[in-house]
Amino acid sequence: MDLTIVYAVIIALLIGCSAFFSMSETAFTSANTVRLKKMAKDGDRKAENAVRIIEDYDKFLTTILVGNNLVNIAGTSLATLVFSILLGAETGALASTVIMTIVILIFGEVTPKSLAKKNPEKICIKVCGIIRILEIVLSPVSWLFTKLTSAIGKDVDTATMTEDELEVMIEEIEEEGVLEKRESDLIKSAIRFDDIQVSEVYVPRMDIIAVDVSENGKVLGETFSTSGFSRLPIYDGTIDNIIGVVYAKEFYTHIFKGEEPPIKSLVKPVKYFPETTSIATVLADFQKSKIHMAVVLDSFGGTMGIVTMEDLLEELVGDIWDESDEVQQDMTAMEDGRYNVKGTANIHDVMERMGLDFDPEEYEDYSVTGYIFYKLGRAPLRGDVVTLENVEIKVASVKGRRVTESVFTKRETNPPEE
Repeated sequence: MDLTIVYAVIIALLIGCSAFFSMSETAFTSANTVRLKKMAKDGDRKAENAVRIIEDYDKFLTTILVGNNLVNIAGTSLATLVFSILLGAETGALASTVIMTIVILIFGEVTPKSLAKKNPEKICIKVCGIIRILEIVLSPVSWLFTKLTSAIGKDVDTATMTEDELEVMIEEIEEEGVLEKRESDLIKSAIRFDDIQVSEVYVPRMDIIAVDVSENGKVLGETFSTSGFSRLPIYDGTIDNIIGVVYAKEFYTHIFKGEEPPIKSLVKPVKYFPETTSIATVLADFQKSKIHMAVVLDSFGGTMGIVTMEDLLEELVGDIWDESDEVQQDMTAMEDGRYNVKGTANIHDVMERMGLDFDPEEYEDYSVTGYIFYKLGRAPLRGDVVTLENVEIKVASVKGRRVTESVFTKRETNPPEE
C-alpha cells in the first residue's frame, strides 16, 4: 500500500480525534449541571460520571487541551510530510498550512462545537467514559500543567452564582415557558426576602389601631368590631409603650361565658425588633415563638410601628385578603373627579386612564411609589404632595417606606398664549 495513503488515513483519524476533543469541550462547558445532577439522582450512572468530570473542571479542561493540541500538531506534521512528498518541500509546506487550517477549522472545531451546543447533556453522557480514561492516561501531563497554572496565579474563591445572576436565569426560564409568571415572581421574592429590612414593611405608628390597658372590655370589643382585626396591640399610657397583644378569639370566649376580665389579664407577649432587622429573621422568630406580632423600634428605642406575620408573608406572595379586608382596585374613581391609586399601580397606566400626557423624565421603573420617591428624593410620608403640570399626587397613606395609597387630582392647565 502506498505510504501516502496510510498517512492520509492517519491524518483523517487525527482530525476525527480533534473533532471529538472540541465537541467534548463545548458539551461539558455548555451542559446544564442541574439537569445532569437530576438525572444522576434518578439513577443514571453515566450522568453521575459526567457530573464528576464537571466538578473537577480544571483537570478535564487540561486533558482536553493537551489531547486536542497533540492531535492537531501530529495531523499538521503528517500533512506537511505528505504534501512535501507530492508537491515538493516549499510548495508542500504552504499547501499543508492552508489546507489543514481550513480542514481543522471546519471539521475539527466549528462543526463539532456547533453540534455539541445543540444538545450538550446528551453528548456529555455519551463521551464521559472515554473522557475518564483520557484523564487517567494524561494525568501526569495534566498534573504538570495544573501545578504550573497554580504557580502563575492563585485561585480566588468566588460565588458560583450571585442572586442577581440567579434572578436573570429565572427570567430566562420563564421566557422559555418552563415557569409561569406567578411561579417566577414567587421565586424572585424568596431570593430577595433576606435582603428586606423590617423598616420597609411595618405599619407606621400613626396607623396603629391599639387599646390602652386601662380601658374596659366594652372599648376593646368595639375596637375589635370596627377594625376587623384578630389581634390588637395593647399599650400602657402611650403608644410608645406597647406592652403586649390581645387575641379576639380569647376575648370573645370570655364574653360568651358571660365574663368580662380586665384587659391586663388577657395581654399576651409581643416581640420587639430594631428597624434594621431582616424580615427573614423576624419570620424565623415568629415561627419559633408562635407570636405573630412585633413592635418595630427606632434607633432611640421608640415605637416606629408594628409588623405582623401577614405583613411578612405578603412580601413573598403579594397582598393577602381575608374576610375583614375591603378589596381595592389599583385605581378607583372618586365622586369629585379625583382618583384613589395604590402605590403598586403602574404610573403609566394611571396617567393613560386619566387621559393625561406623562413624561417620566429619568424615572425608569413603573410603580407610583417609585415615582413619588424619585420626585421627592427621599422616602415618602403621609401628606407629601408631588405637583406636575397636569396632575397633583398626594400621599394618602404609607407602609414603611412605601406608598400604599395616593390621590391623583387633575390640574387645570392654561392654554399657551397666541
